[in-house]
Amino acid sequence: MKPGTGAGRRLVCCVAMLGLIAPASSSVAVAAPPGGPQDSDQRYYQAAVNLLPETDGAYAGAVSFRQEIGGATTVDVFLSRAATITCPDLSEDVATATVQTETRDASEPGPVVLDIGHSLDQAFGQAVVNLVVTASPGCGEPESITTLAAQKVQIAVTGTSARFFTGITGTTSAGPNRSTGRFYDFARDSTGSLSVGSLIVGAESSAAFLKYAVERQRTNGEAPVAPDPVAPPGGTGARGDYSAEFEPTGGPGVLFEDAIVQASTTSAPGRMTTLSASSFTVELIDCGDGTTAFREQFVVGSGPGVLTLGRKLVTATASGSIQFDRFVTDGCQGGETVSDTVVHPVALNLAATGPIVRVSDTRWQVKPGGGTERTHGWYLGREATGTVAVGAVAGTTNLASIGSAGP
Repeated sequence: MKPGTGAGRRLVCCVAMLGLIAPASSSVAVAAPPGGPQDSDQRYYQAAVNLLPETDGAYAGAVSFRQEIGGATTVDVFLSRAATITCPDLSEDVATATVQTETRDASEPGPVVLDIGHSLDQAFGQAVVNLVVTASPGCGEPESITTLAAQKVQIAVTGTSARFFTGITGTTSAGPNRSTGRFYDFARDSTGSLSVGSLIVGAESSAAFLKYAVERQRTNGEAPVAPDPVAPPGGTGARGDYSAEFEPTGGPGVLFEDAIVQASTTSAPGRMTTLSASSFTVELIDCGDGTTAFREQFVVGSGPGVLTLGRKLVTATASGSIQFDRFVTDGCQGGETVSDTVVHPVALNLAATGPIVRVSDTRWQVKPGGGTERTHGWYLGREATGTVAVGAVAGTTNLASIGSAGP
C-alpha cells in the first residue's frame, strides 16, 4: 500500500457513508423581540430516494427534494462510492469519489421543481444545479475537485405503504435556558428512481420515502446544547473520544491514532458496569529493503469494569482490563489482515465543562390498523474534557460527556 492513501481513504469512505440516508432539515428561527422567546414554524413536503451500497464501486447515498410551504423548493445531492484497486506495485488501495450539490439546499442555476401529491402517493422532482465531484484515485495520486455546471437531477417516487403518522415532542433545558419542540410528519415508504447528470441514469431503489412535515420550536434564552446520551435506561455512563494526526519528521512514525471508551452502568438492582472500547492506529514503517509501507492496527472489545461518577455529574472515572479482537494490516507483509486477541488496560478520566442539561422526549407512531406506539424517555448530560486510553493509545479527548438516564 502506498504512503498517504489507505488509512485516509477509509476515513473518507466512513464520512461519506454518513450521507447515506437523506436527513430532515432543521427549522429556522423566526425573528423575536429582543430578550423574548424565539419561535420557529416550518412546514414542507419532501421526497427522497436513497441508494444502498450493493457492490464495490457502486454509488450510495441520497437525492432529496424539499418544498417549503410558501417558500422555496431545493434539492440536496450526496452520493459516494469506493472501489478496491490494484496499484502499479501490485499493492491494494481504495479509490473514492463523492458527488454533491454546492449546498445542502441547492437551487441554482435552477429551476428546481417538486410535484408531489398531497396524499403522498407519488412525486416527481427535477432540478438543474451545479454538482461538485471530489475524486481520490488512490495509489498516491492527488485528489481532484471538479464542478459540473448546470447538471440535471431527477427523481420519481411512488408510495408503497399505508400513510403513517410519526412525531416527537421534546424539551432541552439548562438552568433558565429552555428549548421545546414538536415535530411530526405524515409519510409513506416508497420505491423510486434517480438520475444525476450523466453519472447515474435511472437507478432504481426500494429505499425511498414521501412525507409532509411540521417543525415547531420555541427557545427561551440561549438554546441549550444537548450532550450525546451516554447512559443506559435507569443507569449512568461516560464516554470519551480522542483522535490525532501526526507528521513524523525524518522517516517512519505514527500518522494517525484514535481511541474511544464508553463506560455504562445499568440500573439497580444489577448495577453492572461494562466498558466498550476501540482504537485505531496508522504507522508508516520501514520494510528493511529501502521501501516504506503502512501498518494499520484496529482493536475493539468490551468487558467488565468500574465507573465512578461525582455528585451532579461533575467528574467521571472508569477503568478495567478487557479482551480485544485485534486486526493488523502490514504493508511490508503483503497487505493481508491478520487477527488475534489481546488484553489491554482501559482508562477514562473526565471533568465536566458545561452545565447539567436535561433532555426529555415523547415519541409516537400511528399506523392504520397497527395501533399506536409511544415511548417516553429522559436523560441528564454534561459536556466534559479529560483523557482516554486504550492500551498504549492515549490522549486528551476531542469530545466527551457524562450522563445519567431515566428508566
